[in-house]
Amino acid sequence: MTRRALTFLRRTALVLLASTGLTPGSAAEPVPMLPSGAAAGYRLAWQDEFDGAALNKEAWNIRTGERFASMNAAKNVEVKDGRLRIHLRKEKAGKLDYTSGGVISKREFKYGCYEARFKCPKGAGWHTSFWLMKNSGGQQGNRQEIDICEADSKEQTSYGANLHTHFPEHKGQAGRRIITPDLSADCHTWTTEFSPLEIRHYFDGKLVGVVHASGFKHDAMSIWLTCVGWANLPWAPQLKIDDTKLPAVAEFEYVRFFEKPGIESERQPAQRTVIVFGDSLTQGGALPKDQQDKAWLRVVERESKGRLRMINEGKGGRATGDGKNEFDRMTAKHPRCDVMVIALGTNDSRDLKPGSVDKAAANVRHMIERARQCYGPGLEVLIVAPPNVNKSALVATKPIAYEREANLKALAVSFEALARDKQCGFISLFGTVPESSMLADGVHPDSAGHAAMAKVISSALNRW
Repeated sequence: MTRRALTFLRRTALVLLASTGLTPGSAAEPVPMLPSGAAAGYRLAWQDEFDGAALNKEAWNIRTGERFASMNAAKNVEVKDGRLRIHLRKEKAGKLDYTSGGVISKREFKYGCYEARFKCPKGAGWHTSFWLMKNSGGQQGNRQEIDICEADSKEQTSYGANLHTHFPEHKGQAGRRIITPDLSADCHTWTTEFSPLEIRHYFDGKLVGVVHASGFKHDAMSIWLTCVGWANLPWAPQLKIDDTKLPAVAEFEYVRFFEKPGIESERQPAQRTVIVFGDSLTQGGALPKDQQDKAWLRVVERESKGRLRMINEGKGGRATGDGKNEFDRMTAKHPRCDVMVIALGTNDSRDLKPGSVDKAAANVRHMIERARQCYGPGLEVLIVAPPNVNKSALVATKPIAYEREANLKALAVSFEALARDKQCGFISLFGTVPESSMLADGVHPDSAGHAAMAKVISSALNRW
């Protein structure tokens, strides 16, 4: 059955429902592709199924003009067989060698759920996007740009979801890369919820990213469906367009916008996700197997009575330099983070070379910035400076025990200054763990030591 026939049947069903007195919101009306329960309350407010004989010019403006390696041309925008087709061609257009196209909704939208289903073109060198931004032609308002999908055809098995603000200056606020099947092989569905607090991105119904949206002002926005030549870029001059795959086409099955009553007064979720990026003290692996549930992170989670969901990203032996290298891989695993806890420094204290403390602080600064680039400028971050050690137990390193203790204190001072500069929360665990609660290695706490750390960290998290 063709898509045109399916569209006809859907419309016929809606007419029949109307004749029986049933209201919209029934199974026949489109609902956003969201996980079970997340779609509740959304009502279809606007759509284009691209089932006419031509583009609905009452709903859309056609994008024209030069953009990167291609010229946007009205002739490249076509509605045919139930799809919006954006044609991509190798042909001279002014000083450019390629033409492309795109459409921009005349209506503006704000809080709600945005969804489109489409297929990207084959062949490297094209940037297919489903995105939201005011079509003002200048710096008016705050002009946030929500990039639901930015797919570069040089890499067909991933795409970027990004957030930018354009006023008073252009600034990238958040972004992440999502791994996918081949985006040129078939259509896929991108869905994004936008509320005063959050931007929630989904791919084929799966949550892939949550961005805190409270750190910037919000405008109403147009919907953009575009594809442009992505070659000879100022920041990547080596990128080229694959002429052997031309002409090509980006195909959009539909685009929809759903509204939900009360979305403007949405509140923080009852349970907050806390990612703890740390070393073995976070991991808790030094505790006996029958005491793993007494690690400080598990204690904090239990005592929150369901308010906190703690994700343990601790790793034995990790120093801040290791963490800097591993941080992006960690955030890629977790679409949501409400509070990021960075609890490192114990292993850095073994580095007695000059400048080691400043280097550790620079590494933590990088992680703070990357966390907010991934989860949004409003992400809360808590820096936890390391606890003390039992100097008398450091047999193999006893000659440097006092130097290591001095480093631990210096790390706390440096991390606290960093927290003030980056507007993060801060606590120091130095002096929290009694020497009697240290294991034989003089570094790792026993269950009583973990309980002492849990008390301090829980108190800090409860402030949010």
